[in-house]
Amino acid sequence: MRRLMKFRLACLLCVLVGLGFPASAAPEAAGTDTFLQQELKQQQIKSTTKRVGEQLEGIIAEFDRNGIGGEDVKVLRAIRGVLGHLTEKDMEKVITFLQQSRAATDPNAVNRQATEAYAGQKAIVVQLQQLVLEYQRQQALYETSLRLKELATRQSANMWLGVGLAKATESKTSFNSYDENQKISLRYQQSEQNPLKDEVAAILRKLAKLAEESTDGPTAERPKAALQQAKEGGLMPALESAAGELSERNLKLLSAIGNEKKARDQLREIARMLILSQDSLEALKQALQELDRAIEGQKKVTADTETTKKRDEADKHATEQAALVDDTDLIRKDIDSLAPIASEHLKAATDKMQTARASLSSNDDPKKRIEKALPRQAEALTQMQEARHALAEQIAKAEEITEKPENNLAALKELQEQVRELAKKEEEHKQDAAAANDDKKALQSKAPKQGELKDSAQELQAKAATPSPQAAQSLSEAASQMQKAQNSLAQQKNNPPAQQAALDALQKADQQLSEDIAELEKAEKELAAVEEMLKKLIAIIEEQQDVQFATAKEALAAQPDAAAIKPISVRQNKVGQATGALEQEAAPLVPTASAYLGSAKLHMGQAQAELDKPAAKPAQPRQNEALADLYLAKKELEKKADELRDKLGLPPADNADALAEAQKLIEEAQKEVAKALEQLQQAPPGAMEALQKQQKEIAEALHEMRQDAPNAPAVAKAEQAAQDAAQQLAKNDLPRAIESMKSAKDAMKKAAPPSGEPGPKGEPGKKGEPGQEGALSKLGEQQEEVQKAAEGMMAAQKNAPPSSMQSASKSLQKANKALSPLTSGALGQMPAGAQGQLQTAQSETAEGSGEAGAGQRDAAQQSAQAAAEALAQAQAALSLAQAGAGSQAAMPGQGKGQGEGKGEKGDGEGQGKGKGQSQARGKGRPNPEGDGNRGNFDGDGGADGARRGTAGSSQFTRLPNRDRAAIQQSQAEKYPQEYGPLVEQYLKNLSDQAGDK
Repeated sequence: MRRLMKFRLACLLCVLVGLGFPASAAPEAAGTDTFLQQELKQQQIKSTTKRVGEQLEGIIAEFDRNGIGGEDVKVLRAIRGVLGHLTEKDMEKVITFLQQSRAATDPNAVNRQATEAYAGQKAIVVQLQQLVLEYQRQQALYETSLRLKELATRQSANMWLGVGLAKATESKTSFNSYDENQKISLRYQQSEQNPLKDEVAAILRKLAKLAEESTDGPTAERPKAALQQAKEGGLMPALESAAGELSERNLKLLSAIGNEKKARDQLREIARMLILSQDSLEALKQALQELDRAIEGQKKVTADTETTKKRDEADKHATEQAALVDDTDLIRKDIDSLAPIASEHLKAATDKMQTARASLSSNDDPKKRIEKALPRQAEALTQMQEARHALAEQIAKAEEITEKPENNLAALKELQEQVRELAKKEEEHKQDAAAANDDKKALQSKAPKQGELKDSAQELQAKAATPSPQAAQSLSEAASQMQKAQNSLAQQKNNPPAQQAALDALQKADQQLSEDIAELEKAEKELAAVEEMLKKLIAIIEEQQDVQFATAKEALAAQPDAAAIKPISVRQNKVGQATGALEQEAAPLVPTASAYLGSAKLHMGQAQAELDKPAAKPAQPRQNEALADLYLAKKELEKKADELRDKLGLPPADNADALAEAQKLIEEAQKEVAKALEQLQQAPPGAMEALQKQQKEIAEALHEMRQDAPNAPAVAKAEQAAQDAAQQLAKNDLPRAIESMKSAKDAMKKAAPPSGEPGPKGEPGKKGEPGQEGALSKLGEQQEEVQKAAEGMMAAQKNAPPSSMQSASKSLQKANKALSPLTSGALGQMPAGAQGQLQTAQSETAEGSGEAGAGQRDAAQQSAQAAAEALAQAQAALSLAQAGAGSQAAMPGQGKGQGEGKGEKGDGEGQGKGKGQSQARGKGRPNPEGDGNRGNFDGDGGADGARRGTAGSSQFTRLPNRDRAAIQQSQAEKYPQEYGPLVEQYLKNLSDQAGDK
């Protein structure tokens, strides 16, 4: 079932990553036919995306019908939600703009509507990419968990081999004293243990990469928690010790078995952490699934025991029974504080299993072993089923609590009252039992009442498990003592010491609850203080943003204007004073935020000193650093507020309305940035990108041709020139790009072989045939067309009226203003995946506005382009967050840190120090991506690497090995009819690709 759903998901991904959008919504010859073609293409994409969403909904329904839940299903629901939003809103909006462009007669209206359509298309592409990456990350965690479970199973099997060997060699102390079979058994264990250790180490390295790349979303914390568990649990030391202790020279078999068990337990725990959220309800549900498997296992062992006739069969079943004891005890530990009644039944079950195991491994004849073991196995199965019933009841209670959430402080106060009431009843019961001390029948009648009090203690223990683990432990001790008292009363005996011990445990729980309540009341006050500090910081950030924007405008003036700069200096001084005051206020509660505020104040003072000279340009870097520090301080305050809310059991701040408002502001900023690009490039939106794409395709074609070309060096020169042109177009450097295009065209002419010579694969080089001369001639013609388009664009820019630059400056200024409430925090906390991109976009629009106002067209284009990219990624992250699966997965071109310095225009890499997030020009490096040809544990991006850029031209070949295998394995199977065309096309592409190679 799961395999079929995996296969169907792979097919849907073929569609999702294969969706293509027009490079430009408004080509230079923007006729009605062109817009009609664009509209039809967009309608087709909308229909395809809608169909993908509907099919994904069917997969989710299958998960639901089969009782499959967890975070992976939540992510799929979120993806489905975003796809629905894209088809119902975003794509429909693009279609409307295209229709309006087609119907408009005014050229300005045509361009305006086309600009809107292009901005919408670009945002949709990024959102689709983000969806696939979120799915990849989820799959990486899921598959890593499966691999760790498999390794835990292997480790368990090796451990039990060691147990068997230890039993067979208990009187032998050295390897030389082993017989040949025993030596073979030990060597087999060695051959298993060493590779297992190495594979676990490799998985942990991949988890570390995944943890580094994941900073937001429902899955972000799990790899980090898993690594922490591996470190604290001593996973690798246990594996290394086990491997060393199995060596012939340093043989310590019993110690090796102990380390193998420790490693096995850690592997299981880490595997669970990777696929589970850490809330108690999910833990209970997972325990129920594991208990069902354990019950089936016990039924099988019991059935096998009934048919046992030989001694070696009984020994085998003893080992199987021991493994079940192990599994059941792990389940018991997981739910000990969450479901104490179920835990009690599981403890009784493991006791019965141990007795059965001892009987099966005794020295009696097989018949006697079976006679002794079967009754205990039956009793164990009964206890396991009782535990299942109790666990199901606890899940129902937990779901009821989830539906009616209550903050921890209120819950603890109510719990304390219930503990005090229980202590009062226990004291009364103790006195009643003492009064009936000489009446055995009366004592026996008190046992049920004591049992009820014990049940109450266990219920309170389950309630206390999350908000007060220490009190839960004391309540567990109280329940245990009450059980002892109940057992004594049932035997017509009183047990005052057990009753008093129960009362003492209840009193201790009461005291611990009082301490927890006092701590939460303190946290409540701290939360109010942090929220007040956040309000002050938001105001400081907004003012610093305005100061920075004003400084940027003055920095580009030909001569410094002291009269204009002086008010900016005064404002900078006031912001610095407010920052210093907040630094002192934050120091006792959030020292990390205070440190950042102190750094921001220092940089503000340095900026003010430059402004006082007056010198606006040298003040800019210090202002950028100050703003970056303010953002980091805000992040620390938000982190502290989230920690306090979590501690208090309060839900996260409800920002659903804020996220919706943020989407509107981002869309507004995108429109203004697109308008600015149109004015700066003097070309339809996306024209420069389309030009760059065509140039890149020419360079790639030359690269392919060079592989088999007899005159490879000559073709290599053409390839290098074509690549240079593509890079220069990316930097909006049209003059240098055109020169490189000319060089590429000349090099292609020189590289062409004389007519009739063999082509790259032995074909004749006759004119008009697919020899190298013909191929180079065709590429030369394509290069000529791209060069003419670039020359036309450059001419349009040179002839553009001065007003176009001022218009672009105003559009970027409007975009900057629209982003201010988002970056300052005025609309609340934005998802981490969007926050850094928003900050980058605001910085770029501020600089771009000043550059355009100063007539620096190329620099302004680069700033505007960077802002457009950042906005698209911020919008994608915001969409996922609204759907419940926000993520900052590795996006193409996205760096890890926010560049403080911006770098020279055109150098491709910023010169500033990188802190936080960089967008192409900061010093941050892009996150690595998989290449689609490497495995899940080799691809840096996780989940077999990114599903992009695989060799071949077909849109359906962009899948990693994992999903290719899902389809290839199904070639001989009967797959759903609706996927037939997709699968057949994909298999054809694979065949074509193999033939090319």
